[in-house]
Amino acid sequence: MSNWKNVNNWHWVNKNCLKWAQKYFTEQLVGLEAQRDGKKVSISKMVDCSGDVDLNQRKGKMVTIYDVALKLDWEGVLNDGTEVTGSISIPEIAHDTDSDDYFEISINDDNNAKQEIKQIIRKDLTPLLVKKFEGFSAAMIKENSEDVYIEASKLGTPAPPRVVHKETSSSTKFGTTSTSNAEPEKKAHVNTTTITDSIDFQTSAQELYETLMDTQRAMVWTRGPVKLTKEVGSQFELFGGNVTGQILELVPGQKIVQTWRLRSWPAGHYSKVTMTFEQGTESVDLKVEQTGVPVGEEELTRTNWSGYYWRAIKGAFGYGANF
Repeated sequence: MSNWKNVNNWHWVNKNCLKWAQKYFTEQLVGLEAQRDGKKVSISKMVDCSGDVDLNQRKGKMVTIYDVALKLDWEGVLNDGTEVTGSISIPEIAHDTDSDDYFEISINDDNNAKQEIKQIIRKDLTPLLVKKFEGFSAAMIKENSEDVYIEASKLGTPAPPRVVHKETSSSTKFGTTSTSNAEPEKKAHVNTTTITDSIDFQTSAQELYETLMDTQRAMVWTRGPVKLTKEVGSQFELFGGNVTGQILELVPGQKIVQTWRLRSWPAGHYSKVTMTFEQGTESVDLKVEQTGVPVGEEELTRTNWSGYYWRAIKGAFGYGANF
């Protein structure tokens, strides 16, 4: 019997790792200490850890997506024994965050004498924090991968394939055409439903349109090769072929219409996705309507859009820290 969770690790699976991250940062950061010229400072408390932390598996590949804000308390001692306390805020720890922009340092009961300890924090303590941040992604995979990835030895014997029409095996291949002269059979009927969404991005409609349709930009937020062109009638392929479809209509900065399917859907079945861009004064509201989603696939489809599209785009291009 095959493993019911995720046969051959083919489907997209994700785990919310925020609670794990809160524990990880508390254990790794509290107690870090730096000293210089008789002065000492150390992290005394994890005050807050919030945001999005997800471990994802697709086609056997582990991917981390995170956008975290931290607040830490610190305590220090000056040469004359004066005790100093304060906090360090890190508004965004993300894949694309520059370490020079990480830290906002404050001092309680601030005065000129206490200011000198800021230099120790910035030059000696924060590099220690950065080192811990650099190991965050690898630690997340190491400690959480068993929940989203199944070892080959534990997969068991694959379940018998569903009975499908003979021609469907070629119809799932991207960019191929059947050369058979046989009379095509009718596709099996699929019960479908419609899902909608509205997402706010801190950018312009034109920039978001380019992010979704430009090949080089798409390679950034999908973290892999893509097949994508800005041509009506062209086919596209994302995430190693797990998402495929055809471009039906393009209005730059205003509208994208495409067919869209997950590889795991019934062979040959496509939904229709309509994206409309509503430009505001400081952001753009993306309206999404997807018709033809197979009944029972609604939640997985929403999760995939949220994690692999919207959150990944915001994390990669900074179109909004909180999502």
